[in-house]
Amino acid sequence: MFGSILAMKSTDVILSIILSVVLITIYVVFYNRLFLISFDEKFAKASGISVTWYQFLISIITALVVVLGMRMMGTLLISSLIVFPAIISRKLTNSFKGLVSVSALTSIICFLLGIFASFYLNLPVGAAIVMVYILLLVIVNVVNVINI
Repeated sequence: MFGSILAMKSTDVILSIILSVVLITIYVVFYNRLFLISFDEKFAKASGISVTWYQFLISIITALVVVLGMRMMGTLLISSLIVFPAIISRKLTNSFKGLVSVSALTSIICFLLGIFASFYLNLPVGAAIVMVYILLLVIVNVVNVINI
């Protein structure tokens, strides 16, 4: 039920890489349609886009990521890897491309900092990564309040 990122097997890593390549390919190929459906579903329908099919595609992708992530990394870590980058990025940018780019960058940085913190502070890896996300979210909120 609770996976551990340090206990991942080579098959899990290969599966993660394959899933990442598939998701990036889907994102690149269907970017305009996914963007339109995400922000203006009525306009997408009026434009002749099969909204139902793309919503199904987004649901399948999300389900795959969550199920595989829970198996490999655990519930706490996969939840934070999905939610925190989006929240942090939304506070830093207003464009969809910026949101995706900042989310990816945030994920990589927080993940690496969490692993280093786990190693040097002798903490559980998942908890250390989540703590880094929370710390970054607090910093972003404080900076946003100061800039207002």
